Amino acid sequence: MLTLVMLTLLAAPPVEVEVFVPLCDNALIECGRAAAGAPRALETNLYWGAMYGAERYLSRAPGFKVMSREPGPEGSVVLRELILERTPAKGERPVRLKLLAYAGDAIDTALEDFLRAAAGGSRADLLVWAGHDRLMDREPPQVKVPPGATPRPVVVLACMSEQYFGPVLKTLGSPPIVLTRTLMAPEAYLLEALATTVARHGPTEPTALRTALVEAYAPARSSPGALDSGGRAENSQPDRARRRSSSSHPRATAHRAAVTTTDWWRSSPPRPRRTTW
Repeated sequence: MLTLVMLTLLAAPPVEVEVFVPLCDNALIECGRAAAGAPRALETNLYWGAMYGAERYLSRAPGFKVMSREPGPEGSVVLRELILERTPAKGERPVRLKLLAYAGDAIDTALEDFLRAAAGGSRADLLVWAGHDRLMDREPPQVKVPPGATPRPVVVLACMSEQYFGPVLKTLGSPPIVLTRTLMAPEAYLLEALATTVARHGPTEPTALRTALVEAYAPARSSPGALDSGGRAENSQPDRARRRSSSSHPRATAHRAAVTTTDWWRSSPPRPRRTTW
């Protein structure tokens, strides 16, 4: 029986996870130094090429292999398409991540594409938004549900996504697996934890995914000076990251207060049952 289970796992196709990453844009939030918030600078952008940016971090993470790295289609606001695969351990399924780097100054297009995919326009097993919560700034776009499409499960790694994305996803019929209730930084160690958990439990097990994300985030954000999602990690370890003293974000005061009071975790050390995922 055990041999049969192992053969089944080996024969199983990879779990497909599609990740939408709108690059950080200093015109919308304080991303840090100019290069970190340049909305089309892949190599230096906070959410893509910085220390905990999606491509830089995951391409160096143990067990992850870059399968392809291609520019987006001609004339598209998708700047790069990155495919990675996570090598499964015994008893795990392979996971394939497709990361789409959107120009930060085209975040509205990224949002529309993500919501359209969530409504059934994608065949991925799980969709992830990792970036600024654009719905904090604007009304939800009108998205047509493709005829006969099956809405996809989603994870939204953005500030207060339950409040802003939750109602929109409900309208689209897309089941939310993980949303957030407070302010956060959508850094790539969360994607690493997500992929590992998907490999072990599948893409739609909310308890396992929420617990894994909490445990990945807690060491990085438990220090009093932890950054908000508009901050920049300036040291070699995430738990030593320093909050910037000012921000152009309209919600900057509340944003900083939530982080410095460790509102997200509410305890030390944080426990998954008391988090605000």
